[in-house]
Amino acid sequence: MEGFGVSVAFAPDTALAALAFVAAGIALGTLSGLVPGLHANNFALLMAAAAASVPGPPRLVGTAMLAAGVVHTFLDVVPALALGVPDAAMAASALPGHRLVIEGRGREALRLSALGSGLAVLLAVPLALPMTRAMVAVYPTIRANLPLVLGAVAAFLVVTERTDRRRVGGALAFGASAGLGWLLLDVDPAVPLSVGGMLMPLFAGLFGAPVLIEAIGGAGVPPQGDAGVTSPQRTVGLTAAVGAVSGAIVGYLPGVSAAVAATVTLPAVPRDDGARGFLVATSGVNTSNTILAPIRKARRTAAGQAERLPPRRPPGG
Repeated sequence: MEGFGVSVAFAPDTALAALAFVAAGIALGTLSGLVPGLHANNFALLMAAAAASVPGPPRLVGTAMLAAGVVHTFLDVVPALALGVPDAAMAASALPGHRLVIEGRGREALRLSALGSGLAVLLAVPLALPMTRAMVAVYPTIRANLPLVLGAVAAFLVVTERTDRRRVGGALAFGASAGLGWLLLDVDPAVPLSVGGMLMPLFAGLFGAPVLIEAIGGAGVPPQGDAGVTSPQRTVGLTAAVGAVSGAIVGYLPGVSAAVAATVTLPAVPRDDGARGFLVATSGVNTSNTILAPIRKARRTAAGQAERLPPRRPPGG
């Protein structure tokens, strides 16, 4: 391997330890992904809070956290589809995944989500370094104009609604969420878990509780058909690719979630069929964002350290 500038070292003990931590992360991500109402952001905060007390090398603990986070993005769709399914008469106002469940296509919805996450893994790994470098290069401009960028995203979401009533509802929802953040994000709650501040209860209340409350009055899961995917393979692949690229961008834009990124980017997918494309894109965004998060963190840390270092003197100066 020397001709390629690569050296390979064999360390069975280290490899076994790494595999053990990865396996533990997979088991943890499986359990968390199947817990109803546990949002991915809540899970990330819980892992960050517990990481310091986990015995083992920090690098391997981080490996387990990454494995748990990626597996969580594969499985969190299961309780999301199984809970909160409304009556058929309310199908028009249901979430995209719930609409497929009502149509008897819940197994297809699970498969579409898995395809979106799986293809995002294949795409995010080779795109990790070039996409991160590109975002690091443009991020100073984005940060300097962040209010305009976020305002443009919010305006796009509102104006692309299909009816005036939905546009008004979207504008009111945006105003209410902005007011909620303005009132609560600076509050410092006296709680045992300091990580996340008000984000933990906010995420639980906004994303976890509504699904569980809706599940109480839902009609349950109707009989489901086969798991065959009716969307064309090319459309699924292109949608997952769009989701993977969007996942790399989302991490640099505070306030832009996976669902928002999927909604904004889906018009780039030709012949998208709505609910199915949304599932694939959202799963791709979530998984890609989780995979690229450590690289973004490392680049931001390195950039922050570089800013704090004194300027280097020229040779002989």
